[in-house]
Amino acid sequence: MAKGKTILFFLFGLAVISWGIYEWKYYFSYRNDLAERPWAYSEDKAAHLLVGEWQGDFLDPDGVRKTMRLEILVPMTEDDRAKKASRRTRRRSGLGSRSDQQRFDGFATVTSQRGIEEYECYGAVRDKTGSRLNTVHFRVVDEKQQLRKNFNVLLAEDGGQWQNDSLTLTLAFTYTTATGSGYSSSDDPRFDKKVTVHLSRVKS
Repeated sequence: MAKGKTILFFLFGLAVISWGIYEWKYYFSYRNDLAERPWAYSEDKAAHLLVGEWQGDFLDPDGVRKTMRLEILVPMTEDDRAKKASRRTRRRSGLGSRSDQQRFDGFATVTSQRGIEEYECYGAVRDKTGSRLNTVHFRVVDEKQQLRKNFNVLLAEDGGQWQNDSLTLTLAFTYTTATGSGYSSSDDPRFDKKVTVHLSRVKS
């Protein structure tokens, strides 16, 4: 009987230690993100962060008016953080490289009279304040659905600026022909044209 109680207490102790380690890893991960990614996390639920939804209008190199709706995703969701904290092993890189800390992913939808353009996007902030962005790359979600005879978004150039409810990007484009191939001409200034888009936060 005494032996059974000893085993029971031992197992209970292991469970408590395991839960304590999980809580510590979760808390440490969250506090680290608050310090290193203030553009993505805040204890203030009303804070104005870079992550979230943005919208703005622009004219593409053909002069077609388009609307971009951009969503920048939170780098790590609460579910992802909980799963990471529950792992028994961890990568040798520990918290990850600084470039990983500054990276973000997202989605963008561009609409116009010509149709709908759907993109995945990825980029990074220049430093942990998040006020300046490095190059943001756009990739068509489904090439079969890519608009033809259209200037599609290729990237947002290095130097994008974010402040509170304002995000400014300078877009570069790639032209897609009727057959789906890319085309460019040094004799036509449209193919080198860059367009600035001013996006505002979409209020929830």
